[in-house]
Amino acid sequence: MSQLPNSQLPDGEDILLADKQVAAKAKDILHCMGNAVSAMKIFPSDHATVRNFVDTLTQKFEDYFRTYQRLQVGVEEYSFTCAGQVVYTDEMTIKSLPFFFFKDGTQTLIFFRGLDRREIQAFLELIKTVAQKPGADNDIVAALWESDFSNIHYHAPDEFVENRILSEKKETQADERDLPELPSDLAHETLEVKVDLAKFSEGRIELKPEDLGKFRWGLPDGTDPEVPETPREGAAPQPVTTPDASSGTAISPAASLDPNLSERELEQLETMIRINRQIQPEEEFLDLTAEVLCLEEDPSICAASLDVLVDFHLGQIAQGNFSAAMAAIRKASELKSHFGAEAKLKTELLDFALNKMTGPRTMEAIVSLLGTSAPVNWAALLDFFRILGPQTLPTAAGLYESRSDPDIRSRILAFIEETGSHNPALLASLANDARPALSLEIIGILTRMPGDKGILQLSSFLMLKDRTLKLEVIHALGRSPGEAANRILMGFLNDPDEDLRIQAAMKLNPIEERSRIVHIIQEASSPSFRKKSLKEKQAILTFLGRTRSEEALAFLVATLKKRTLLPSRRNLEMRLAAVAGLESLGTGEAAEALEEATRGRGRKVREAASGALARLHVANPPDSKGET
Repeated sequence: MSQLPNSQLPDGEDILLADKQVAAKAKDILHCMGNAVSAMKIFPSDHATVRNFVDTLTQKFEDYFRTYQRLQVGVEEYSFTCAGQVVYTDEMTIKSLPFFFFKDGTQTLIFFRGLDRREIQAFLELIKTVAQKPGADNDIVAALWESDFSNIHYHAPDEFVENRILSEKKETQADERDLPELPSDLAHETLEVKVDLAKFSEGRIELKPEDLGKFRWGLPDGTDPEVPETPREGAAPQPVTTPDASSGTAISPAASLDPNLSERELEQLETMIRINRQIQPEEEFLDLTAEVLCLEEDPSICAASLDVLVDFHLGQIAQGNFSAAMAAIRKASELKSHFGAEAKLKTELLDFALNKMTGPRTMEAIVSLLGTSAPVNWAALLDFFRILGPQTLPTAAGLYESRSDPDIRSRILAFIEETGSHNPALLASLANDARPALSLEIIGILTRMPGDKGILQLSSFLMLKDRTLKLEVIHALGRSPGEAANRILMGFLNDPDEDLRIQAAMKLNPIEERSRIVHIIQEASSPSFRKKSLKEKQAILTFLGRTRSEEALAFLVATLKKRTLLPSRRNLEMRLAAVAGLESLGTGEAAEALEEATRGRGRKVREAASGALARLHVANPPDSKGET
C-alpha cells in the first residue's frame, strides 16, 4: 500500500474505499503474475505467449504505481493478501504460487515504484528456475537474497531459518547416535585398506570372506549379508526384510517407517509426490488460457490469448498430439457455454477461434502430418475426426484406400459409416474410380440403410468407369425390390458396356409401371436396338415377357411373326429373342404363339420354339383334360 504523508491520509470511509481499490488492483496484478509464471513453465522465455504476459504484467504494475508508491502483499499458505483481503488463492500445492513462497518462510512481498519490465522478467525467471530445482535446492528465500532486486523486497523471519538449521543439526546428531559402537576386539584395531583405483568405475566394493566375518556384528547371527537365503521350490515368497542395527532383528520396510518424519524426509516425500503428480504442460496451458479469458476484461488481450490457443492447437496437430488438440476445442467450447449471452464479445471471440480450430487450417495440418512418416495414433486421430465432423470424410476416405493394415482399415471404415450415415449423398460422393476398395464398401453401406435413402444414391455410380463397381451396384439393385432400384437399373441399360446392360436387364423387376414398359417396347422397336447382339436382345425381350403385360405379349407375338423378303440376320435374332420372351411370359397365349412358330418358316426359329414349348411343358405339365 502506498506511503502517503499524514496530511494526505484518508480517514473513515475514505480509508476503506482506498483499501478496496488497492486490493482490486493487487488482485488483478497477482492473477496476471500467476498466469505469467505458468506460461514460463511451459514455453521458452522468448515465446510470444510469455512476452505477451510479461508486457501485460508490466503495464498493470505501471498503472498501479501511477497512484501508489508500493504494493505490499501478505503471503499465506495458499493465498496472497493485500489491504486485509484475500486477493489470490491456489490450493494445488504442486503449482500454487503462494505456497511456493510460504514453504520457505516468506511472509511479505513488497514491490516498489520504479519496478520495470527488465526486473519483472528477472523476477519471473527466478521463480521458474527455483521451482524446477529438486528438494532442498528449491529455496526461493535464498534465491531472492542472492538476487538482491532493487525494487522487490521480501520479509522472511530469521527464526524460521534458524529453526530449520537447528532441525537439520539435530537430525545429524541423532543419526550419529544411532550408529552402533564397534566391538571391543575391533575398537583399537588398525584396518589396512587397499584401494584398486581401476575398480572405482565399477561402483562396488568387494570384501574377502574373512572381512565379512569381522563385520557380522551388525547383522543377526548366521546372516549372510551378500547371499540371501534361496527359497525352497514351491514355497510361498517371503516379504523382503532389512536389518535393524539397533535391535539386531530383521524388519520389513513398511514396518520400519517412522510416523514422525523429519523435515528432510518430508521434503523427499514431497519431491516424489511432485514427480508423480506432475501436471501435463498442455493441461496447464489450457487452464491458464481459460483463467485469462475469465478474468481479463480487455478484448484485445482476450483475442491475443485465443490466437495463441489456436496456434497451440495447430502445433499439437503437427506433433500428432490429437488428444491435446481435442482438449483445446473442448476447453473453448466449455468457455463459450460458460459465458453465454452475458459476455457477448467473449462468446463471439470464442466462436471465431473455434471456427479456426475446426476449419480448413486444421485439415491442412492433419493432411500435412499424415504426409510424413511420423507414427499415428489412429484411435486418437479418429476421435479427433469425430469432433470435426463430416468435413473429415474425404481425408478418411483417402486414408482407407492408402492403408493395407486390416485393423486400421476397419477402424476408418467404422468411422466413415458412423459419420456419413446421416448424409447418404456425402457418403456416396466418396466413391470414385480412384478408390475401388472403399467404393465397394460404400455400396454395401448404402444398400444396408433403411428405406430408399441409400439406394437412391447408387445412381451416382452410373457415371463411374470401373466395371467391377458398376457390376456390384447392379447386383445390389437387383436384390432391392423397390421402385428406386428399378429406375437406376433402367439407367444401366444405356451403359457403354454391353455385358453391364445385359446384367441390368436381367435384374430388372418385372412389376413395372405401364408407361415404362411401353417405353422399353419403343426402344426395342427402334433400328438401333436391332443392331444389338442376340444376347442383349434376348435379355431385354425376356424382361418384357416377365412383365406378363398385354403390351409385351402383343409386341413379342408381332416380332415372332415378322418376316422379310430376303434373309436377314437381325430379323432372325429379333424372332429368336421373341421366342425367349414368350417362354418367360409362359401364358396360354404365349404357348399358342410358340406352337404356331414350330410350323412356320425358318429352321432356327422352329427349333427354338420347340425347345421353349418343351421347357414350358416340363415346368407346367398339362392337366387331365390336356390343358396347360
